[in-house]
Parts: sequence; structure tokens; C-alpha cells
Amino acid sequence: MEKQFEFTYEITAEDYLTHQLFGASMNEAIKKQRKRGLILWTTAFFILAIVFYLQGNKFLSIYFIAFGIGFFLIYPIYANWIYKRYFKRYVYKHFTESNLNNMILTIDEEEIVLFNGKERGKIKISEIEKIEEIPTHVFIKLKGGRSIIIPKLKIENKEELLNCVSFLSKNNSFPYIQILKWKWNKVNYF
Repeated sequence: MEKQFEFTYEITAEDYLTHQLFGASMNEAIKKQRKRGLILWTTAFFILAIVFYLQGNKFLSIYFIAFGIGFFLIYPIYANWIYKRYFKRYVYKHFTESNLNNMILTIDEEEIVLFNGKERGKIKISEIEKIEEIPTHVFIKLKGGRSIIIPKLKIENKEELLNCVSFLSKNNSFPYIQILKWKWNKVNYF
């Protein structure tokens, strides 16, 4: 990459929300918490079914078995809804109109420059930890936990961006992870 590439896009609260949801779906602690909730509650309903069966109350036993099966099937959908609601509240609480900006992202072999119309930030390529691509966004994760959020659907020269980040990844030995089938509602437990 011998030249400098420039990309212009607008970032919105929805882009921040997608970033938060993606991060949550990849977080092992959150995955364990969700799995533990599913197993704990389903087990509790089946134990209640056994207790009522042993007491001779077949109606309540069948009720708790049915409720346990229903809970096992519905809980993933409910948990997705709860997490999305939580992150949406968080994003909209911290997102202000001043965050809504037309961004200019400039990439060359040594640094990334971000300009939001008011402030300019320079980041050395060596500060990149990894790049993750999902169907709608590219996230450039930096050492220290921050990320650059790039909505692919709002960039005219999307292919040029993808080629550029792929080139950076290959030449600088950090991962470029493509999860092109990712969707928040399709987060799995097992």
C-alpha cells in the first residue's frame, strides 16, 4: 500500500449499538452468564416437576415440565431482547448529537487518522489489536480496548476499505476476522 486511502461516513447511535451487541456476543463471560441462566432456570422447573410428581400431583408435574421446555425454547429470544434493550438504553444515554458526525478516516501504511469535523486523532498501525468484519460494519479494535466503528453500508468505496484493512492485517500480523453471518438475533448458547 503505497498511497493514502480516505473514507467518509456518518456514524450514528445505531452503529454504536451494533458495536456493543457484537462485543457482547463475543464476550465469553456474557456467554457463560446466559448459558448458566438457561440451565439454572430450566433445571429448577424440571426439579419442581419431579417434586410434584413424587407428591402425586401429576397436573403440576406436567405443568412444570411443559413450562421448563417452553422456557428452554423461549429464554434465548428473551435474553437477546433484554440485552439489546440494556445496550440500547446505555448507548442512547451516552450518545449525544455531538457524537453524530461525518467522519473522515484516512489510512496509510503507518497510521490511521480520524477527523470528525472538530477533532483529529492519529493512531499508529502498531496500536491495532485486530480487525473484525460483520455484514454491516468493520470494527478496528485498538490495544487498550477502544475501537473504530466503520459502517460498511455508509461507505461508497466499501471494497477499497476491505482491501485496505486486509492488506494492513497481512503486513502487520494482526488478525482480520470475518464473521459475515453474524446477526444479534442468531446468538447461540451452545
